[in-house]
Amino acid sequence: MRRDLGDFQTPPGLVSAVLDRLDSLGISHPRVLEPTCGRGHFLAGLLDRPGPPREIFGFEIQSDHLEAARRATSAAMVRVVLEQADLFATDLGTIAWRTDGPLLVVGNPPWVTTADLGRLESQNGPIRIVVEGMTGLDARTGRSNFDLAEAVWHKLLTELNEPDATIAMLCKLSTARSVLRWAVTTARPVASATIHRLDAHRWFGAAVGACLFVVRLGSVRSCDRVDVYPDLVSDTPETTIGVVDGLLVADLAAFERTSHAFGQSRLVWRQGVKHDAASVMELTEIDGTLRNGHGEVVDIEPEHIFPLRKGVDLAGRSVTSRGRSVIVTQRRLGEDTTALSGRSPRLWAYLNRHADIFKARKSKVYAGHVPFAMFGVGDYTFASHKVAIPGLHKGVPFQAIGTEGGRPVLLDDTCYFLPCETALEADRLAGLLNGPEAQSLIAALRFPDAKRSITKAILQRIDLDRLKGAVELGGPGS
Repeated sequence: MRRDLGDFQTPPGLVSAVLDRLDSLGISHPRVLEPTCGRGHFLAGLLDRPGPPREIFGFEIQSDHLEAARRATSAAMVRVVLEQADLFATDLGTIAWRTDGPLLVVGNPPWVTTADLGRLESQNGPIRIVVEGMTGLDARTGRSNFDLAEAVWHKLLTELNEPDATIAMLCKLSTARSVLRWAVTTARPVASATIHRLDAHRWFGAAVGACLFVVRLGSVRSCDRVDVYPDLVSDTPETTIGVVDGLLVADLAAFERTSHAFGQSRLVWRQGVKHDAASVMELTEIDGTLRNGHGEVVDIEPEHIFPLRKGVDLAGRSVTSRGRSVIVTQRRLGEDTTALSGRSPRLWAYLNRHADIFKARKSKVYAGHVPFAMFGVGDYTFASHKVAIPGLHKGVPFQAIGTEGGRPVLLDDTCYFLPCETALEADRLAGLLNGPEAQSLIAALRFPDAKRSITKAILQRIDLDRLKGAVELGGPGS
């Protein structure tokens, strides 16, 4: 198994369960394409069923897998064409089909992320992936990191000129949601879709939310509501998700009850500081001295040291929140750090002693920037008061944060916050956001099983003015 290819071969039992689900949905097509056919488990399963497809095409990049797939389909009484090929270098419009009729695309494309590919120095995958509608920092950091499976979906939904086609593939839940949002916001020809959860731990030994994602193409692009089923056999959806004004909503029924507070926030939510060098940049006070992650005593100009709260601190899951500090190398994005050599020589010397750690930072966001660059810095970073919430921890309330030792408290990049001018403003905003109106809206918007269930995209859609008005009026139905 090649980890750099995100290789999870589909067990025959799961293949059978998926094909049963497709049969129950009335999906039976004379032509089948498997874009990453692996060892041929899906193809063999299709050929073993009553009324198999009349023609199958499959692509696979690994030669040993391809040979196994050819052995698995060698007794087929229908046309089976299996090619060793890089899917991303293949023009799907040039497939030489001999059979007419609707197309079924089925399979289990790789679950490895583009960031994993980079860390593993893998050559598998697209040369360059550009996520439409994504610009700036989002296009260069976490939001552009997705599974190779997502790139497969993008290619299929972009290149397939098959109005009656169905695409049914296994993937992470996060991948299905991301593809859905992308397809709707970029007007891909998706007529309908369903999501059927599956137990990834049972089938793959993977602790991740997974599903069978079924998309039917068509000339009418109306897929703004998608039923989510609890498993592969249930006919009753557990919820309905959808895209509203460009935002993917986790529970449309709940959203409709609280959508009066949905809009655009006039205040801009910010993310905390990002440096990716915690062992050097984050300090802890021990016996009256500041030490870094290497246990070294740190003696630098104090104006560059600020109290820090991380997401785990806001969630109450850290015993070291007090006495935690962060070094700040810049007061605004892109500021020239070389000026520190004359203005703050002790800090400059300290940073250069650990220059290798900064040079080893993997995120592309630092490429081309000045030495020791940070992100999430601006006037808002140093606001004396803030309303903050962690993005990675569930069930944590919004918190009003003030100064500590006369210094503004900074947050790390797992947190989101609104800068405030006064403690009263911060307290009032925190109270408003912790109220039932805001909490109901957030519950409808967020996906509880997502790694980062609270995002800037969600927070920015809470219209604080509408929310305040609804609370003052007693709220709908009160």
